[in-house]
Amino acid sequence: MAIHLVPACTEQQLLKIENLYMEAFPKEERKPFSLLIEKSREGTVDILSIESDGNGMIGEAIVAKDRELALLDYFAVSPQLRNGGAGSCALQMLQSRYAGHKFILEIESTLRPVPDLDLRRRRKAFYLRNDMKCMDYTVCLFGIEMEVLVHGEQVDFGKYHALYENIYGTEIAENIVLI
Repeated sequence: MAIHLVPACTEQQLLKIENLYMEAFPKEERKPFSLLIEKSREGTVDILSIESDGNGMIGEAIVAKDRELALLDYFAVSPQLRNGGAGSCALQMLQSRYAGHKFILEIESTLRPVPDLDLRRRRKAFYLRNDMKCMDYTVCLFGIEMEVLVHGEQVDFGKYHALYENIYGTEIAENIVLI
């Protein structure tokens, strides 16, 4: 299956991405989609459609970029296509696309017992298999404990937090604290 990362430019692409975004991410982890579109128009956020030949859109990636960092803020593959290699292929393409940046992402913590711990561990294992490494800190992001992963060199909390401040502003950045 040939996979491509396509910048979402049309209303139809954005609507499909928004629908998957609303389905794939819990309400407490979502930023207003209108904010993501606004930041995309400013050039600090890339909203990408993950597309496959013959299947159209199969996923989405939303990446916030600031100086040397690229934060994979949201990444999802359509539920019916998970566990078939599309996610790994897309993640590797994203790592290549942002090779000039330190590529980071957050996942829900696997460090505490929670009802969906097995799912969280599988998600973490996916990222570790795809060359991501755990940072030596966790964060509280809007009340949710998150582990931070990086592709390449470690990123200290100050630089990570500055990305949120520079792209999304103080109102969002103040909701991110080091644990």
